[in-house]
Amino acid sequence: MDDYHAFKSTGGGSDNNKGSGGGGYGWDFGCGWVVIVIGGYMLLHFIFSGASWEAIEGLLFWGILAFLFARSLFR
Repeated sequence: MDDYHAFKSTGGGSDNNKGSGGGGYGWDFGCGWVVIVIGGYMLLHFIFSGASWEAIEGLLFWGILAFLFARSLFR
């Protein structure tokens, strides 16, 4: 076990666990992708069913809050 810690401290280079995340593009959404997919599906359904703009605005507002919550909760 001591050899592992010695290697980690002298290995050099960058640590892959610390980084921008999300494939290296700086997009770390965590579980927010689930909210994006569900919200996108619901948005399309709202638009094609003729929902009012107030309903669409409400969906977007609650979707953004759900995204931020899921992103911070499961990070």
